[in-house]
Amino acid sequence: MERKTPGKVGENKSDIVREVPLACADEDAAVAFLEKRRWDDAPSCPHCDNANVYQMTSRDGGREKHYRWRCRECKRQFSVRTGTVFEDSRIPLRHWCFAFWASCSSKKGVSAKQIQRQTGLSYKSALFLMHRIRWAMADDPTQPPKLSGTVEADETYIGGKPRASDRGDGRKNWRQRKPAVASVVERGGSVRAEVLPTVNSKTLGPFLTKHVEPGSNLMTDELPAYNGPAFMLRTNHQTVVHHLGEYVRGDVTTNTVEGFFSLLKRKIYGTHHAVSPTHLHRYLAEASFIYNHRHVDDGERTENAIKAAVGRRLTYRQPA
Repeated sequence: MERKTPGKVGENKSDIVREVPLACADEDAAVAFLEKRRWDDAPSCPHCDNANVYQMTSRDGGREKHYRWRCRECKRQFSVRTGTVFEDSRIPLRHWCFAFWASCSSKKGVSAKQIQRQTGLSYKSALFLMHRIRWAMADDPTQPPKLSGTVEADETYIGGKPRASDRGDGRKNWRQRKPAVASVVERGGSVRAEVLPTVNSKTLGPFLTKHVEPGSNLMTDELPAYNGPAFMLRTNHQTVVHHLGEYVRGDVTTNTVEGFFSLLKRKIYGTHHAVSPTHLHRYLAEASFIYNHRHVDDGERTENAIKAAVGRRLTYRQPA
């Protein structure tokens, strides 16, 4: 599959890597960096999409303190925050730039505690900032709507070992209490992952239908729950029988999707130690975004994440 490289053709991506640290340290540089990423020196009104806009200035001739613009067409004011995940946030944009950079330059991600230590924000603000970024990553415009070709599917459970008090009779229900995660990976391409209430044909069917093109080559383990959905999608369904010690048979394997799960668990257990089932889908979105942009450098990955933040909003009370 041919990979499309987002961003402006001919742009030196090393320039982005040099600009990001400056944007993390200075508010003026952060605003300039985000405006360039969003508008590329051709700003337009996010309310009416008109390009006839101008910068508002202060009495001393410098930029207005909130870095606002005004549209000559609809007369409304806006800034680079408008219509993004950082709209209505009082967190300085330099901290947003740092959080985007930190989350995109590490395979295992970054915790809210680390953001708190390095920015001086409260833990609540750092956590909400990171959740906004993860939510933006869930809507990645650079990715195809469905996976095709050779697609591997698998499922796993996220959570630690049972406590001593839960062992014995309660251990048999331990897995049922852990959140289930299903994932599909196109070989050489993208990944999709979702939290499922349980693992059976009734939940795997809609998941595969949503993310896999009919007629694809589907590789799974021997779990019977895949048989019905695979037949409905008219896929060439092949399996490896793990309980017999079979993990590779010619071209048939699920090693790619299992590799993604390995990265996901190292991220969750190594960086975050534990995550709430309520927010697990956001951590999946972050891990999927990093995996899907593994072929670009840290600067371009950061730029892609910032561009994905446009048109996304999340409030403290809004479920997502």
